[in-house]
Amino acid sequence: MKELDYLLKDLEGTEREKEYLENRFDEMSVKEQYTLEGAVKIIPIETATDLINLSEQLSKFYFYYKAIDDRSLGEYIARYKEDATDEILSFIKTEQLGREYHEDFQGVFTDTGYMLQRNSLKQIYDGTNLDKLTEGDWTVKIKVGSEDQHEGVWINLPDYELSSLEPDAMYIALDTLGISDWSEGTLLDVKCIFPNIIELKDQYETIERLIEDANNFGYVCDEQGRGKDFFIEHLESAMELEVCTRLDLALDISQNLDCYDFVPSGDNLEKYGRILAKKNGIIEVDTILGDNFDYIKYARADIEKRGLEPCQNGFIKRNEEKFYYEFSKEADSIKLSMQ
Repeated sequence: MKELDYLLKDLEGTEREKEYLENRFDEMSVKEQYTLEGAVKIIPIETATDLINLSEQLSKFYFYYKAIDDRSLGEYIARYKEDATDEILSFIKTEQLGREYHEDFQGVFTDTGYMLQRNSLKQIYDGTNLDKLTEGDWTVKIKVGSEDQHEGVWINLPDYELSSLEPDAMYIALDTLGISDWSEGTLLDVKCIFPNIIELKDQYETIERLIEDANNFGYVCDEQGRGKDFFIEHLESAMELEVCTRLDLALDISQNLDCYDFVPSGDNLEKYGRILAKKNGIIEVDTILGDNFDYIKYARADIEKRGLEPCQNGFIKRNEEKFYYEFSKEADSIKLSMQ
């Protein structure tokens, strides 16, 4: 893998910013690295602040893997964007198609693919909030090595190839590693965005099974419980209650959040009170009474009524709903707060 340290050369910035970028590069997935190498050809980078902002928003770029010239770009567009079969593809003027596409969208070619910016960037890093940055879009990230790549490459999960039908993180990583199946690789490291999930490397017998659960857990987190209010806070609190350290159990908990009564704290407490008052039909929010209703007090009354206990993100209690196991190993040996 090509090192990214060259991007830091002569770059204006503080030592802390450069250290952050070095650490970010060290754990950047192979797809992120390829994307960043193209993105810096589109977005002017003059300072470490610019590069940090860019590295936080790589999802705002399209990356067409191995579309490195007009012909391969045309083939990519025909195959993945227009669903052309191999039979149809043999009759497509791929070089002409790629040239026209490039002229229309004005992306950039790199040694590994074609880059397009799909959304404008925001000023996420303001010079003071390094500790608040996400360091990429992932729920679980794994580092896998191979005979050709002993040091390994990082892969961010979830992977969306099954839904997009385009080469994504796993396909790119397998190709970079020079292997065709995960059984040929060696698991070197694993991280989860939730710090309570620990020792992940030892939780699975195969990389395939780890990826399967990591993808499923990532999909759930990305979908936020299909738009459920306070989903992440609810999930974190349920995991806290169950002292959850395993990914498979975390995945099961995410599918059984109805088993946990939860009220968020902090700024979300008033929002919860508004939602609850509207749901219960006791007040019209956009009225004179609604404008003078104490939603925090109403939320606290609900907490007391249901006997919820404090936790890091609010208040929670296990209710009597049945907990359904689907992913957890050794479910019989797992002692939840209420069985």
